[in-house]
Amino acid sequence: MIRLESGTYPVWDDFSLELTSDLTFSSVALYYLHGANGSGKSSFIERLLIPSLRNQKDIFLLYFEQQMHFQIQAVKAYASIMPPRKEIHNEMDTVDYLLNNLLFNYSQEPRPCFIVMDESPYELKIYEFIKQYIPDYCLIYSAHSELLPATKTLEFIPVSPSFSKIYVPFN
Repeated sequence: MIRLESGTYPVWDDFSLELTSDLTFSSVALYYLHGANGSGKSSFIERLLIPSLRNQKDIFLLYFEQQMHFQIQAVKAYASIMPPRKEIHNEMDTVDYLLNNLLFNYSQEPRPCFIVMDESPYELKIYEFIKQYIPDYCLIYSAHSELLPATKTLEFIPVSPSFSKIYVPFN
């Protein structure tokens, strides 16, 4: 379980996000980050959520970036030297490799898995894989429409070009 306290967070020099209430990410849950382009969803993921998750020692974290170019190159290099060696050609190969790597690590040492997707075109594929193979997961995704059955929807509402509010439902 990961908790972010309510408050205002300066995520960039000229942009802040206000979390209107405490937010807890729980296992076996799906969180949908909803809001217009520029409302702070990616900033929330990159500057608040991922650093908070990286501070947790007892979880697995898998992050699918919005623009996967660098992620593909990193996975391609890693997969080419680590047994079993595998060639990575595209985004789909990268997604498959990362999911199978997570499954392998989870089978060796089960612990909660936090999967974060920032406008991934592979949301359904990732969700189906996680649902089938990883019983202890928390899936957090940003998309232009709700493609998966969210447990909670976080609403990102721009107040000004330099400030957005994140509304967390109580349930």
